[in-house]
Amino acid sequence: MLKILSLAMAGVIGLYSSAWAGGSVTVAYAGSMGAVMDRGIGPAFAAASGTQFHGIGEAAMGIAHLIVAKTMVPDVFVSVSAAPARLVERAGFAGPAVPVASTAMVLAYSPKSRFAAAFASVKNGGWTRILANPALRFGRTDPAVDPQGQYVLYTLQLAQAYYKLPGFVARVAGEARNPAEIFAEPSLLARLQDGQIDATLSYKSAVISQHLPYINLPPQINLSTPGFKAAYRQASLSLTLHGVRRTLHPSPLVFYAQVLKNAPNPQAARAFLAFLSGPQGQKILAHYGYGPGVGNSL
Repeated sequence: MLKILSLAMAGVIGLYSSAWAGGSVTVAYAGSMGAVMDRGIGPAFAAASGTQFHGIGEAAMGIAHLIVAKTMVPDVFVSVSAAPARLVERAGFAGPAVPVASTAMVLAYSPKSRFAAAFASVKNGGWTRILANPALRFGRTDPAVDPQGQYVLYTLQLAQAYYKLPGFVARVAGEARNPAEIFAEPSLLARLQDGQIDATLSYKSAVISQHLPYINLPPQINLSTPGFKAAYRQASLSLTLHGVRRTLHPSPLVFYAQVLKNAPNPQAARAFLAFLSGPQGQKILAHYGYGPGVGNSL
């Protein structure tokens, strides 16, 4: 079972101390967190501790597999959704996973898109009609390596059921790993900003961090609300992951932070986790559009 600690318990992991100043900490994090880590959390932690911050932003499940394979050895891993954190913990590479933030799925669109005006004026579920237009360029990440790519497909499935739209998922996404739509996570929102794609489904926190226009989705489909956990699990994906065919289901969108057991700088790792969970870290996360960590969502 994935061990979850509340923010109130984060102090038992190790309170921040100036005695840990100096050296460096390497944090591998879900690629959608690039803005908040590189512009907010990283510089603030370095200034407060004197510890140099090194960030690695990639697909969270991909990072998890690299950690388990011992080809990546960060001090801290910050993932989104339970699956990557669970993989690392069950393999014996990390301690308890601390919920440090949360988010929701939203529909983000390019301000340069010819569909921008239509998205801006849409009401209720009208966004589904625009998204299903065959002329619209839809982008997403690879569900085989990135939880966000999985959550795009879960959201489309839930929208199809909620709005009673037979065939909606197939019209928008095609096959699960449709190469015409899939881009690397760190570049996806940049492509949206530049108008290379018209729309995507993405984490609200990442969209706000990039100052992109977006449409909020109902809690029944945005995968943010623990109260809808049972309904969310009606969505599923069947994917071949590392040679094994698996059926996956979503959990509410929570970001988890873990100190690696083989962390090169364990003291700095514990200090970073305490900072991230503490008042200053939480204030920065909120500024970038993140909600609080939800400890009872699994």
